[in-house]
Amino acid sequence: MNMATVITQARRIRFASARSLALLMVVAWPTVGAAQQQQPFPFSDPKKMFEQMFEAAPKEDRAKIDKIEMSKREEAEIGGRASREYLKALRRGGTKVLERGQEVEYLRSLVAQVQPKMKNAKRYRRIRVYLAVSDKTDARSFPDGALIFFRGLLEFAENEAALVGVVGHELSHLDHGHQLYNAKRAKWMQRAFSGADGFSPEKFMRSGALLMRSFSRPFRPEEESEADRDGATWAYELGYDPREMAKLFRRMHKRDRGGKPNIPTFLRTHPYHIDRFKAVSRRYEQLQIENPKSDLYIGAKNLRNRVPRSVREFRDE
Repeated sequence: MNMATVITQARRIRFASARSLALLMVVAWPTVGAAQQQQPFPFSDPKKMFEQMFEAAPKEDRAKIDKIEMSKREEAEIGGRASREYLKALRRGGTKVLERGQEVEYLRSLVAQVQPKMKNAKRYRRIRVYLAVSDKTDARSFPDGALIFFRGLLEFAENEAALVGVVGHELSHLDHGHQLYNAKRAKWMQRAFSGADGFSPEKFMRSGALLMRSFSRPFRPEEESEADRDGATWAYELGYDPREMAKLFRRMHKRDRGGKPNIPTFLRTHPYHIDRFKAVSRRYEQLQIENPKSDLYIGAKNLRNRVPRSVREFRDE
């Protein structure tokens, strides 16, 4: 069965299971005059049921999904479809996407510097780099090895050290398989609700609780934090100053007026910019304790001229 079929079935399962869970909730809801009776149903307490369904997924739930295996072929298929659709959407929206040219070659050279730091570098031997001609300060990575950078990010980064940190961040997502979580979840749902592992009402409800938590928390800021940590660490190991990456987040914080919308952290796709600034700054301090370096590179002229440090170093900044 291909992954498209799995994902389609997973969507059907999602709605079917939600309807089933709603029906079970109605059946389990204590009736007037029976509130004190012992309820055999595992979620007789509506408050407890709500907490089980919509609270942030605990580590053991994440561990279950992480154990799902994804072949390299499945990963390439999923990532390829996602990257193609994303690029098509950009072009349909009027955004020009470059696959060659000085800026693309500059980015490729930075990717080539950082890629050997990945634990799974051999799995991603071919990284494809694209540049979206847009003033958005964004970058995306896809499991097929596609990296898409926006020109606005290159301008906002201000120097090569900050940009290398961002490149490391995107490669870290690939390295840890962060983008595969939804596909693994689809596979897990197929197994959980097919009855292949046996069926019981208790097991159904436990699986349903995991399912609902997964869909109520589709993004995980902790993965962004992990990618930030790798980006800062790899930049430092390559001789760049990670504090420039931290400053990038601080500038984003100031650009966005430092606002912290009243949104629970587990519903956000990324940590707050100011928190990322603090985390990367702390990581820099740890790295200095572990392996002190006094001559870290910044490379403002490198970025301005789109000439990588590997070609020329500018030490007069």
